[in-house]
Amino acid sequence: MPLLTQRILRGLKPAALNASRPPARQDQPERIVLGVRNGVRPSSKPPVRIYLGTERGQFRAERVFIWSVEKHRDSSRIYEIYLMRDLKGFKRRFWLTGFTNYRFAIPAFAGLKGKAIYNDTDQIYLKDPALLFDTPMDQAGFLSINDRDTSVMLIDCQRMSEVWNAHDVRRLGRKALEARARRAGLWAELDAGWNARDSEYDPERSHLVHFTTLHTQPWRPFPAEFVYFDNPTDPLWPNLEGEADQAGFLSVTASRPSSQWPRSAARMAPQWRTLLGPKKPAVRVPERTVDGLLEYLPDQDLPWVLERLFSTCESIRVAVDEPKLHGRHRTRRSLWYWQQQLMAAARMHPSVRWTLRYRSPWGRVRRFVGGPAEAGPVKVICHRKPGHNNQARAIGRHLAGLSGRELLEIPIQCSETGFVLRRLFGRRSCPDINPSLAGGIVVAGGWLPTRIARDMQAQDPTQRLILSGRKAGPAEALGSVLIQCRHFDLPPHPNRITTTLPLNSGHTPRASTTDRWQSWLDAERKVAVLVGGSSRSHHLDAAAARELARQASAFANSQSARLLLVTGRRSLDILDALQDGLAGNDHLYSWEEHDQDNPYGLALASSDVLMVTGESESMLADAAGRGRPFLIWPTPARRPGAWQRLSAEIADRAVRPRFNRRGSIRPQQGQTYLCARALERGWILPPRNVEKLHRMLYDKGLAAPFGQPLPTGFSPAIDELDQAVITAARTLRVSLETHERSQTRRLSRHDQRLEHS
Repeated sequence: MPLLTQRILRGLKPAALNASRPPARQDQPERIVLGVRNGVRPSSKPPVRIYLGTERGQFRAERVFIWSVEKHRDSSRIYEIYLMRDLKGFKRRFWLTGFTNYRFAIPAFAGLKGKAIYNDTDQIYLKDPALLFDTPMDQAGFLSINDRDTSVMLIDCQRMSEVWNAHDVRRLGRKALEARARRAGLWAELDAGWNARDSEYDPERSHLVHFTTLHTQPWRPFPAEFVYFDNPTDPLWPNLEGEADQAGFLSVTASRPSSQWPRSAARMAPQWRTLLGPKKPAVRVPERTVDGLLEYLPDQDLPWVLERLFSTCESIRVAVDEPKLHGRHRTRRSLWYWQQQLMAAARMHPSVRWTLRYRSPWGRVRRFVGGPAEAGPVKVICHRKPGHNNQARAIGRHLAGLSGRELLEIPIQCSETGFVLRRLFGRRSCPDINPSLAGGIVVAGGWLPTRIARDMQAQDPTQRLILSGRKAGPAEALGSVLIQCRHFDLPPHPNRITTTLPLNSGHTPRASTTDRWQSWLDAERKVAVLVGGSSRSHHLDAAAARELARQASAFANSQSARLLLVTGRRSLDILDALQDGLAGNDHLYSWEEHDQDNPYGLALASSDVLMVTGESESMLADAAGRGRPFLIWPTPARRPGAWQRLSAEIADRAVRPRFNRRGSIRPQQGQTYLCARALERGWILPPRNVEKLHRMLYDKGLAAPFGQPLPTGFSPAIDELDQAVITAARTLRVSLETHERSQTRRLSRHDQRLEHS
């Protein structure tokens, strides 16, 4: 649905039901003063006045914007930041943002005198705003990078008072007001460095970055309206927010609350005095419960109140009952809003556990848990597919080793069909799961195990999930992390960790210890081939298998080497064709389940030259993990069917940019939005793109196509397991005490060696 249509429909919604745009109750913009820093002689220059257009959903962007001013400002000067949100007297119903026309009322708000800067909230300063404020204006009424872009302006309030008068700015639209200023000849050009848009960002020349592409804004303010993708400036904005968290920065605090706070505090004075207590209590209380109070707080004061609550306890339970209508004392806020506010407070107090019980206006109750993960084992869910099981086991074992938790393996026997039928009839999703297995971390890979893991978390929200595989489902804001390969081409998400290959390193079958393969081991040079077989995207028929065996045998002969060809579960139907292509002294292993003589691990460990069929991601991961280059045999791809062609077209449309007249990427809308939403929810998956994986391995010098020489340069093994598991554990707030102790010991030994030397 086009963005304009979405906003119009939202505008038609009665104001009393609109959670994202609360009623306009402010007469004047809220003022925040950044004063002269302690110990600094005050400057004689006038205060720098900044008017910021903002709205409820942009509270994270608003805080980081103010932090960017605080970070780069002149310590001797006063900065006044005016928050223009929810102002009375404006017809906001069909605005594209909640602050579209406020900018034109700045002359009136500023008293028709002096200069003022206007900024949208989706911007950050990289240099002192005073440099912009002190820019000479000559006879111009306002400066901007062009006469149709007013997202950053330096305004002469007296000269603009007639063109943008208090009456007309409430009556006319944005384009009409901009056109009136152009006709009056009041515009002059501003240095483009003060409005660098997304990919225009240049660390040397940009003074301000403007995140204009709405569906790439790093703080993801409107998840119901956009599917978010990475911003080209990453990690610029997240680093700034991290600095603000580290500094404990809040623009509105207990010592300087909002103008609406006295009225709210007076109405609930006894409760707040008891609840908030001193700023730095001598002893933290074990647990606090806040039920039916936070809904009455003004938006501006909610962050500092939550921060104060988090600082006084070890665990906090928050209950929110949303009103059906905006009332005099309570306004409706979305579930996403409450989650983000609690997560923001938790980032400044990472040791505090928190629980949110949210009752929607229509009575549905949902429960969410955050903060450090509770004690409990690492539970690995295993099903019938070895590739998915190997990934889950590798992640689970490594996490258990780093965290010092017990490792449990939970085999499940129920089928995909049985799982779906049980869900349809309202029964427990999987009878193999013991409901008493509460707490801890659940690790799963593949479609069915990940769905069962999500059901376990729905029954017990204290459980954290680490899910892997292409069909692991959509990423969630809380409680779960996805570990998936880059060549899956799935939409990025803060809780999605991408790797080059599946994380099954170190958990391949052990090398056979019998004498069955001794003649191959005794050869001076050894060549091994790992054969996967046909899959949904590739087809290894008898003719291709025979040619594979023939060329592998000829290659081994040219290397004066002995050949071992190892088949897998998917290659049983081509064994005869493989045998036909081999020479008399070549070895062929026919796969058998639970076979102790399986030479798969032996081939990985002992071969001088290794070749792998290209359709098997797990085999490619095992080959890359051994630390030596290998060859890839290109398994023939199947001709894509109608569903694959449709999936490919949807995946392409989801990321295909559309540009406006000034060269900026248009907001996600129409077919682009629908296609991106289908990818995000997992309704459609991009076609399997193993060719992209092959190219990444070639570029890293880890592999070469069969028929070309092996890479001769340094080829380190791919071992992404450690970094991915550590990142997942930190995202889920899983303590890695064992890992941290070993790191401390290692650093201590290193320091001792340096001291001794």
